[in-house]
Parts: sequence; C-alpha cells; structure tokens
Amino acid sequence: MEHSPGFTPCLYKRLSFSGPSHRILWLVMLLAITYPTHPLADEQSPLPMALDGKSFQSRLGPVGQPADVDDLLVFEDGYFVSRECERRCGYAKVEYWLRTREDGIEMRAEVPCTDSGAMMYWRGTVRGDEIEGSFTWVNKRWYWTFEKEFWFEGRLVKADNP
Repeated sequence: MEHSPGFTPCLYKRLSFSGPSHRILWLVMLLAITYPTHPLADEQSPLPMALDGKSFQSRLGPVGQPADVDDLLVFEDGYFVSRECERRCGYAKVEYWLRTREDGIEMRAEVPCTDSGAMMYWRGTVRGDEIEGSFTWVNKRWYWTFEKEFWFEGRLVKADNP
C-alpha cells in the first residue's frame, strides 16, 4: 500500500480516521489545509492581485548575450502575457503565481504555445518599478527535446493599481 507523502508507514498505521468522532477532525484538517491565508503568502499563490494592472516595457535575449528583443509584459485580471511572444509565436495569456519576499515580489508562469507543443517557464522578480528574471523555452518532440534559456529586464510603464 502506498502512503501519502509526509506520512511514515508507522504513523500511517497508528492513525485511524473512521468513526463519528473523527469526522470532525477530518473536517478541521480539510479546512486548515484548504483555507486561503493571505493572497501574498510565502508560498506561491494563484491570487496575483499585487501585479494586476501593471505592464513592464522590457528587453529580452538569450542568456549570455545582449537583450535584442523589445517586449511588453502585461499582468491583467489574474493573467500574464508577453506581447511579443504572443505576437510572434502564439503563446497564450495564462494565470500566474506570485509570492512576496523581503526584496520584492516573485512571479511564475507556465505559458503554452497555441501553435505547437512548446512551453515557456517564466520566473521573475519585481522590485519597485523594475522587473527582471529569466524564462526557459522547451520544445519537446518524440525524437528530441530542445531547451533554451533567456533573460529579461524591464521598467513599469502602466499601473492601474498604485
């Protein structure tokens, strides 16, 4: 029998989750696990309110090379999109995740290409009016997988929520 992550076999055997008295315990545990704490909790959160309404004029390029592409990174209504990647390659607008840190707000997004099976994995940090980070472009085929790393940096050009 497989056990849930975090449960050792000994602990799993000692726990009994049946009977009327344990139904309340189950309910309390379920609420404790699923009840949202704060939209900007330490862990990644699907409630990206802190960046919504902001757009960053950015430059991006392959890691180790100069940034040679102008882009507009848009955070709007819980979604993230790179306008240049959307225009050039059909990358979709997607939900993004974030978390706060002492030095800024970290963001993550997994962006699929609508024209192929490629994916882009974005990760960045917003500090004040500036954003910087990187993304990995992954294109998987049955005979090979191609990965390429890019970097980006940009400055706030629009903020609907000051």
